[in-house]
Amino acid sequence: MIARAKQAATALLAAPPALALLRARAQRGGPVTVLCYHTLSADSGGPDAWTALRVADFRAQVAMLRQHHDIVPLDTALAEGPGRRGRPRAVITFDDGEAGLHRHLLPLLPEIDVPVTVYVATGQIETGRPYWFDRVMGALAQGACVIDLSREGLGRWNLPAAPGAARWAVLGGLLEALKRVEPARREALADRIAGIRPPPPGRPPLGPMTRAELAELAADPRVTIGAHSHCHNLLDQIPLAQAEASMERSRRLLREWTGQEVAHFAWPNGNHGAALRAAAARLGFRSAAALDNRLWRAGADLFALPRLAIGRYDSARRFRLRLAGL
Repeated sequence: MIARAKQAATALLAAPPALALLRARAQRGGPVTVLCYHTLSADSGGPDAWTALRVADFRAQVAMLRQHHDIVPLDTALAEGPGRRGRPRAVITFDDGEAGLHRHLLPLLPEIDVPVTVYVATGQIETGRPYWFDRVMGALAQGACVIDLSREGLGRWNLPAAPGAARWAVLGGLLEALKRVEPARREALADRIAGIRPPPPGRPPLGPMTRAELAELAADPRVTIGAHSHCHNLLDQIPLAQAEASMERSRRLLREWTGQEVAHFAWPNGNHGAALRAAAARLGFRSAAALDNRLWRAGADLFALPRLAIGRYDSARRFRLRLAGL
């Protein structure tokens, strides 16, 4: 009953008359819309993970975005800032540095011809080992499964067999529970979960680009490379000195690997605080992106730039409403 009511409300709000009013209201004051993606996957198959958007869906979303926005590089948006009159502006970003960006985004860029910023977490690229969340999602990407972490105080998670948003609600809940765990313990739990269904030989379903693939992606003139830490821990959960060292190391490695300046940072999971924002400024970054799921308006902290998180289960209707500030 509740689900049907939500669907009806969404359909009503996404109808052209209501959507036009919502869009006009959202664009008051000339905000910038910054979208946060993670990776792209093939149109059929691929991991059943919110982070892995189908290529066809991304192509369609870019087309929808272009109907009412100019898609600009992050540096252009920062130079102009919110509040500019005229056609609304949007910025497209990707987090982590997953291999789907080389496999699917890079060949797509000449066709769609849009600037993108890719925030890269360097630890997994240096070692080739996927971060804990990709190991868990890769192991649980399909099929029914029960993950019992009751003894660890993290509950029991029953994943249904059918792919889709309902299954992701369970898997996403598991990931959120793991985020609350101390990093070393979380790594051990992720390895335990991943061991339930070891990946087939070859590259895992979700994992990092190689250094060569990153360099090839960075060579495209449409791509700006930003840092995303080395460890991809939630930086507000670890000592400040350790977090700052991770931020600095990611920037240094990315400069070496890509030849780019690397002037921008994105907080893993969007987690930040005043001391971390000050550290990003001290290290010489010009901006640091958060999440917050709101538009970037005048007066926002440049080291906590808000973004809208978009994933595999956001329908076209839902995507339009997100652009309209809902």
